[in-house]
Amino acid sequence: MILYSPMVPELVWEGAEEYRPVFKELRMGRITLVVEPLTFTQARVVRLISTDPADYLYSQYQPGKVVEFIPREF
Repeated sequence: MILYSPMVPELVWEGAEEYRPVFKELRMGRITLVVEPLTFTQARVVRLISTDPADYLYSQYQPGKVVEFIPREF
């Protein structure tokens, strides 16, 4: 990866070592999503896991989209 920036690299990469995202798997019907939780009922899609090519055409499950769900009670 090449990063072009007028800032010094120390400022660009400051704090990158401490950032540890938390990812969870979320099942939405027959589709499995890898998400980054935002709130108790919302999460940002990071990746879609499916063997059906048609599942990748759903715009609501594209990476970066925010999905809402109802947490399950255990």
